[in-house]
Amino acid sequence: MGKPKRIVKIFVIPLCIIVFLALVWVGFSMIGRVRTDALIPASADFRLSIHHPLRLIDGILSHESLQEIVSVPALAAAVPIIDMLKENPLMENRLLRFAARGAVEFAVVPGRGGHPAAMIAAWDMGFLSPLLRVFPVFSRLVSIPNLFFVQPGRAASGWRSSHFEYRTESMTLFIGPYRNLLVITNNFEEFERRTSGHSDNGAAGSGGYSVIRPAAFDAAFLISPEFFIDLFGGQDDEMMAALNHIDFNSTVEAGLLVHAQKLDFHLAASLSSRQAALNRLLEQRAHVPNITERFPAAAQYATVLSAGTLDELLQAAQVFSGPDLADTIRQADRSSRTLLRLPLDELLYSWSGNEFAVFGMEGRPHPVYAIHIADERKRQEIFERAFRSIALRENVRLNLDGTRIPQIEVPPFLQSLLRRWDIILPSPYYIIHQDYLLVSESAETLLSALRAIQRNEVLPRTAAWREIAGTSSGIANSGEAFSLYYSLDVSMPFFLRRNTVLSSFLGVYRQGLLRMNIDRGQVNLSLSLIPGPGGGITLVSSIPIETRGRPSNRVFGAGDTRTEHSRLFLSAGDTVLSINPHDYSIRELTGQGQHWIIPAASSGQNAVNAWVVNDRGRVTLVDSDLEPAQGFPVLTGLRISAPPVAYNGKVYLCDEDGKVHAVDVRGTVSVWETSFFAALRSPPSFLTVSGTRSFAAAYPKSFFGEIWLLDSDGNALPNWPASLIFDSEDVSFDSGIGFGSPLLFTHNNRVLVAFISQAGDFFIFDEYAAPVPPFPVILEGVFFQQPVFDGEYLWLVSAEGVLFRVSIDGEILLQSIAGFSVMEEGYITVFDSDGDRIPEIFITGEGNALHGFTRHFRSLEGFPLPLWGRPYFTDGGTSTRRRPEIFGMGMDGRLYRWQFR
Repeated sequence: MGKPKRIVKIFVIPLCIIVFLALVWVGFSMIGRVRTDALIPASADFRLSIHHPLRLIDGILSHESLQEIVSVPALAAAVPIIDMLKENPLMENRLLRFAARGAVEFAVVPGRGGHPAAMIAAWDMGFLSPLLRVFPVFSRLVSIPNLFFVQPGRAASGWRSSHFEYRTESMTLFIGPYRNLLVITNNFEEFERRTSGHSDNGAAGSGGYSVIRPAAFDAAFLISPEFFIDLFGGQDDEMMAALNHIDFNSTVEAGLLVHAQKLDFHLAASLSSRQAALNRLLEQRAHVPNITERFPAAAQYATVLSAGTLDELLQAAQVFSGPDLADTIRQADRSSRTLLRLPLDELLYSWSGNEFAVFGMEGRPHPVYAIHIADERKRQEIFERAFRSIALRENVRLNLDGTRIPQIEVPPFLQSLLRRWDIILPSPYYIIHQDYLLVSESAETLLSALRAIQRNEVLPRTAAWREIAGTSSGIANSGEAFSLYYSLDVSMPFFLRRNTVLSSFLGVYRQGLLRMNIDRGQVNLSLSLIPGPGGGITLVSSIPIETRGRPSNRVFGAGDTRTEHSRLFLSAGDTVLSINPHDYSIRELTGQGQHWIIPAASSGQNAVNAWVVNDRGRVTLVDSDLEPAQGFPVLTGLRISAPPVAYNGKVYLCDEDGKVHAVDVRGTVSVWETSFFAALRSPPSFLTVSGTRSFAAAYPKSFFGEIWLLDSDGNALPNWPASLIFDSEDVSFDSGIGFGSPLLFTHNNRVLVAFISQAGDFFIFDEYAAPVPPFPVILEGVFFQQPVFDGEYLWLVSAEGVLFRVSIDGEILLQSIAGFSVMEEGYITVFDSDGDRIPEIFITGEGNALHGFTRHFRSLEGFPLPLWGRPYFTDGGTSTRRRPEIFGMGMDGRLYRWQFR
C-alpha cells in the first residue's frame, strides 16, 4: 500500500493542483468578459472587424501577389510593415501566436467638440486576459523607446486610469486594459470613456452587421454612407456624380477573404434613389441570367446586364448621362422612323427581353453581342419590316460549315452618304440560337461561338471559371443584375481606367469577376481576383490624355519613374506634355505647328531636360516643367523633313534641302559637312564604340538607294555611301526604296550597318561599306520597319505580321503572328524584361496590340497588351523591389503603365 500512496503524492496531487490552477485561470479569464465590439460606438464612421488576426496575417504573407502589391508605387507605404512581419522572428513565436488569437476591432469615431476624429482599437486577449489584471506590473518589465507608463494616482479613477503612452512627434497612442480587452486609441477622452465602463456603445447587441457574417471573412468592414462617399467618390469626379443620385438606407457592409492565389471581396448596402427610373431598377429582384451558362469556353471577357428591359436601362442611364443620352435616343428614334418606318420602341423594345451580353473570344478581334429574345414572332416581324426599307437589307448568301449566316447590310448609296459625315455603319452578321440573338462583325467569330455552345464547351465548365467564380461565402446572392468577367491581357474593366490607389491595387490581378445582385433595394456586390499563373505583367495605372490634338502614340521618358525626378514626354499636334509618373501631374506647352518632344541629356543630378522642336525648326531646351533654359528658344528657320533625334547632348534636325543641323545645350547651331541629294525622312541613327568613336548612319529616301556612314561631325567615311542596287552572282537587288533609319550595331568588335528595303532586300555592310557575307539576302514580304539587334540575332517584322530572326551567318527563322500587320505606325524593339540578360522582342503594329516574344518565338505571358506605337520601357535595376515597366498609349487615348511580375 505504501508504494501506491507515494505515486499519488508524487504525480496525481501535483497534476490536480495544475488542473485546478488552470481551471481557476480559465475562470478568471471568463469573468466579466465582453466582446471587442462592445467598445465600438454605433456612431463610428469606419469599423474593421478581424475575428482571426493570425489567419489574416498568414494569408497576406503567403499571398502569391504580395511582391507585386508592394511594388506598386501608390502602395509603397506598406513596404516597411510587410518587411517587419516577414522578417520578425516573433511571428513564429508560439506564445505570441497564442496570445494573438483573439479578435480585433478597429474604428474611426467622429470628433467631438471640434476635435479631430479618433481611432479606437480593441484586442481580445482571450485566456491571457488575467494578465491585464496586473497591468501596472508591466511598467517595471517593459523598456521600449517612446513607450511610457502613466499612473495618475488614487485621486483619479483607480487603476483603470493607469496606462501606457506611446509618443511620437505626430501623435500619442494611449494603451490600457478593460476587462479582457486591450484598448488602444489616439484620444485620451475616448480612452477614459472606453475603459470606465460607461461607453456609449451601440454595436454590442447584433454586432452591427446584418448581411455580412464577419466570422466567415478574414476582415469585415462597416462604413457609414458619408465616409464611403468621401472614400471612393472623392477619388473620381464621375463616381461622385453617380453617388449623388444614390441614397444609402443603411451602413455599407464589406468582407475580405485572402487566399494564396485569390482575393474575394463582398459589399452589401440597402440603396434607393430619388430618380424614379433608377429607383425602379433598384426595387426589382434580379434573376440568374441564362446567358452566362452559354458563354464559350474560349471567352476571355464577358459582360452581362440583366437588371431590366432595354427601355428601363436606357431610362436609368439618362440619370447619369444627362441630356446628351436623351438627345441621342430622340435622334435615333427620328432616324428609325424616317429610314425604317419603325419607331424605336418597336424596333428594339418590343421583342427584346432583359438579358444583354457581350463577350470576346481568344484569337478573335471582334466581340459577340447577345440579346435575349422575349417574343420571337415579334422579332421576325420587325426584321422583315426593316429589311423592306431602303436603309437595310439582308444578305443570306454566306454559308460557313453548313450554317447559313445572314448579314445586315447598309446599301452602298447610304454608306457613301454617311461617309461624308465621317459615319461608318458596320454590316454585322447574326444568328438566332434558341431564345438569343447573337450578333458580330465577324461571321467566323459568330460560328465559332455557336459551335462551342452547341457542343456545351462553355465557360462555366472550365477550371479558370471555377477558380475565380467559386462559391459565395458569408453573403447570399439569389441573382445577378450585372456581371463582368475580364482578363487584363485583352480587356480593361471600367473601374481600372481611373488612376487611384484602389485601381493600382486591383491592377495587380490579371483576371477578375465582378457580380452585382439587386433584391428589392438590397444591393450585394462581389469581386473575385486572381493574379494568373506564373510571371506575366500587371496593370499599374492608366490616365486619360486630353489635349486639343490627338496624342501621339510615341512615348519617351527620362529618370527613375518611381521618383519625383522623372518625366514622360508626349506630343499632341501643337502641344507637348510632360507627365510626372510619380503623381501623374501633367504640364503642357502649346505653340504653332506640329511639335515633337524628346529627352535631352541631364544637366545635373536628378535633373530632367527635354528638347521641344516644331516643324519650322524652333528649338527649345526645357526642364521637367517645360520651362525654357536660358538662351532658348533658338530659331533655325528649317523645314523639318523628319522627326528630330537627340544624341550626346545635341538635337539633330533634318531639313528639306538635304542638310542636317545640330543644336547643343548652349544654343549653338552647327551643320553637317555632308549634304544629301534627297531629304532624310527618318532621322540619323547613332552609335558610340568604346566611348571614343562615334558613328552616324543615314538613308536619304530615293530611288537611287544609298545609305551613308558618317562620323559625329557628319563627314562621310571612306567608300561610303553604299548602294542598295546591284547585281550579285545569283540575284539582282534593284529596290532602293525603304523606310526608317539604318541600324548601327557591333558584332565581334566590328561596326556593322543593317538596312532592309521595302521589297525585303536585307543588307549588312561593314565599316568600309563592304557587304558582310552571305548578305544581302531576300526576305519574303513588305517591310516598313528596320531591324533591331539583340546582341546575337537581328529581328525584323513584315507588313503581313511575319516575325523574322536572322543570324549574322544568314540563318533565317520566322513565325507568323495571326491577325497582325505592321506598317509605318508600327515599332519593334528589344528589352530584357526578366533580368536574365537575354532580351525579349516587342512589336506594335497597326492595331491596338503590343506583342512580346522570347528569342525562341514563345509569346510572353500576358501579351499582347492594348498599346500601339512606341512604348517606353524602364529598367528595374538591381533592386528586387523595382520591376521593369512599360508605359504606352492605347487607342482609347489613355496612357497605360504596366509592370512585369
